[in-house]
Amino acid sequence: MLNTLLDRLRTKCPSFATIAPAPSSATITTVDAALASSSLMSLLSAVVPGVFAVEIPEGRTPPDAAYRLVSAQPVEVAGTRVVTAVSFVVTLRAPRYEVLIPLLSDLEAGIAGSTDAISITDAALDYDPAKGHYLAGLEVQYAVAAVPGAAGWPMLLVDADALTGLPSRYDNTVRQRVNRGYSFTLVCATDAIASLRAELEAALLGWQQAPAAEPFEFTHGLPLSLPGGLYAWRDIYSDAGYIKQP
Repeated sequence: MLNTLLDRLRTKCPSFATIAPAPSSATITTVDAALASSSLMSLLSAVVPGVFAVEIPEGRTPPDAAYRLVSAQPVEVAGTRVVTAVSFVVTLRAPRYEVLIPLLSDLEAGIAGSTDAISITDAALDYDPAKGHYLAGLEVQYAVAAVPGAAGWPMLLVDADALTGLPSRYDNTVRQRVNRGYSFTLVCATDAIASLRAELEAALLGWQQAPAAEPFEFTHGLPLSLPGGLYAWRDIYSDAGYIKQP
């Protein structure tokens, strides 16, 4: 029935760029780290003429930059991987302070304007007296969508959450009502959670996914905390069907 549900959502929820089954928590994060590394290289290359992985070569004259991958960790909600949090340390170098600050401002503007889910989690300024270089150090974190090839944000991940059987009311046979729970994880790069939830509600509330099924009802919802400056929410809906002994 999950395919029927996904078809319904893809028709009735056009605001979502990505609607997909929730992926398993088991994953290899190297691909996500490579995607984030490529994006960060592009951002830095738009700011300084020389960008290097890990460290800047000896003898090079700034301005330039280096970035180093620190970690790539799956972020899960109730056993569902939503994003991969990919963290970097970035170092900007300049020969003078008045050159460094505009470079830092340009990088911050590039991050703020990026379509990727990226945020600066820490920053510091320093000076290298031995080389006479001014430095800016930043911790940068990406949130890469868990769905391979995702079309972008907003994203809606759908999963069968739980099955609960109610006691049979008959003495001479067994016919049980089975409540089926479904989780819907909404993720977006801007604060559009309220409108996205309203769109999801309009698609689900009162809908019967099969003639013998009970209509969908809202159960509960809660906000989620994700890296990369993302906004997220998880809603639970349920419907019901019946099973009986042969």
